[in-house]
Amino acid sequence: MRNLTIFFGRWLGLSLLGGILFLGGCSSAGSSPQNRQSLSLPTREPTVAPSPSSTRVMPIEVLTPPPTGTTTPIPDEALGLVVEVLDGDTLAVVMDGDPPNLAYTVKLLGIEAPELTEPWGVVAFEANQRLANLKVVRLVRDETDYDDDGNLLRYVYIDNQMLNILLTEQGLVSAQIIEPNSRFESQIEAAQNRAQEGRLGIWSQTTPTPTVERATRPTQEATESTPAATEEPEETTTPASTQGTPTTTPTETPTEAATSEPTVEPTSES
Repeated sequence: MRNLTIFFGRWLGLSLLGGILFLGGCSSAGSSPQNRQSLSLPTREPTVAPSPSSTRVMPIEVLTPPPTGTTTPIPDEALGLVVEVLDGDTLAVVMDGDPPNLAYTVKLLGIEAPELTEPWGVVAFEANQRLANLKVVRLVRDETDYDDDGNLLRYVYIDNQMLNILLTEQGLVSAQIIEPNSRFESQIEAAQNRAQEGRLGIWSQTTPTPTVERATRPTQEATESTPAATEEPEETTTPASTQGTPTTTPTETPTEAATSEPTVEPTSES
């Protein structure tokens, strides 16, 4: 009986040990995939550093805004050089201190010249060329700076003579006073009265016959060879009103006839 009990106890112990080992093996086999999965670490893709060519660099001139241009106001009186005569009452003038390529289109105040398509318009242009081209002039302001076309409005002095009056008293332009620019209205109208009384220029009731050379603007060489307005005027012949055409060639028109009587610089009326 005792031996049976011992045998049964050993058998029971071995059975329990075998069961424990069996359960341990199953547990180990079932959990191994989980452990392998948990131990597998995710791999990251390598980070590529940006190459210098992929970095956009803005040029300095783009990052820096351009400076804003400013316009210097023109004083009431200024000196300038006439670089071109455009017609009988319009000049191109470079102001004193400005670069040579910066020229203002200056319209003579208080007068109106015939168009270049008209015979007397060509005569007025040539007279203006002789009097003002390549001369240092003094520009004097009235009430208005610019006209509707953007031309600078000024009275123009050559030495002490006003070009506006010189052209008017020779009968090459007509008086045209437009308010409020009437500073020298009486002087310009008086010059026109003298031209009308002497039947000069456009008041002579004659029509000059421009030659081919007169129909176009003179060349620079021809301009430099013409006498200045301050030289002694040559004797000229006024076209007679009783004849159909003037007795002299257009180059002898009364352009400088009025220069024999010097024009005193007008003063503004009080």
